[in-house]
Amino acid sequence: MATKFQIKKIHTLKNILGLNEDIYREILNSFNAQSSKELNFNAANRLLNQLENKAVSLNRWEKQSKKYESLKRPQHMATASQMRMLESLWRELCYIDSDKFAKTSLRKILKMKLQIDDIMFLTKKQANKAINLVLGMKENLKDAATSL
Repeated sequence: MATKFQIKKIHTLKNILGLNEDIYREILNSFNAQSSKELNFNAANRLLNQLENKAVSLNRWEKQSKKYESLKRPQHMATASQMRMLESLWRELCYIDSDKFAKTSLRKILKMKLQIDDIMFLTKKQANKAINLVLGMKENLKDAATSL
């Protein structure tokens, strides 16, 4: 499910680009959605990327750096892309549409499964384990849903 922040940003970019309702609905249809609220987290990110790139090319928007990109981390620690991927995968599993809930529940899983207090303390190896753990959880949920 798309976050409230993503939905707000989609609508902000829609207005900045001056997209009329028909064009906007066509774009949403290309993501198999009638509304931005129907987008999942990753689809919303892909749409945001498209809208941002268009707005940047028209000099109407300045793209912000990606989360964790500006951190200077030791070589053995999880990369910015690993941390973003883990958060993104986890966000898709969250059954409550709340960034605070997603962060808190991910921290609990990391503590329980890897004895790590926060995503910032993951090594590259631990990040891979955490990503695989979440992918496994997603697969188990998908299998459970199809068996009903």
